[in-house]
Amino acid sequence: MKPDNETFSLYREEKSQIEDELLNNQTSVITEDDENFQDQENEFLGRRCHRDLLVQYSYGLCAANFHKEMFSVGPEKWCVLEHIIRPYNIMTMCLEMLSNSVGCYYPNPDIQDFFIQIHSDYFQNCSMDELLPVDAPQGLVIALTLIPVSLIPALVYLVVWKSNVQE
Repeated sequence: MKPDNETFSLYREEKSQIEDELLNNQTSVITEDDENFQDQENEFLGRRCHRDLLVQYSYGLCAANFHKEMFSVGPEKWCVLEHIIRPYNIMTMCLEMLSNSVGCYYPNPDIQDFFIQIHSDYFQNCSMDELLPVDAPQGLVIALTLIPVSLIPALVYLVVWKSNVQE
């Protein structure tokens, strides 16, 4: 029993349209190169973003607290995640609340510029101190590969021999 009301027929039309788009690969896909999805201020014009206040308060309020926390941590520990994660998280939450308070979306280009400035001030000298793994010597790789492979015929022989002995 199939329903045949107006809602069902609208659903059926919408479903067939979606199926056609998928079959013809006409769906819109946001790629990494297309970052227009972040320009939300252009999409919803009813919301007024006070960018000048955002920039002023982000540096005057959020950055000031972050600078104070970072100098209490000390430059020798700026690259140690355990020491900077709390101040960084507090700064991020401050920026998010500030963006909302002045009518801006988060993230936005001004906040992105802010983070670039913070990273260039504090974290530009941080690098991965971990050593990259070095490939094993070729002789060792060959030996560790050939030993198990050469044991396979011997094990097959033992299984066949054992099955013939039991008969």
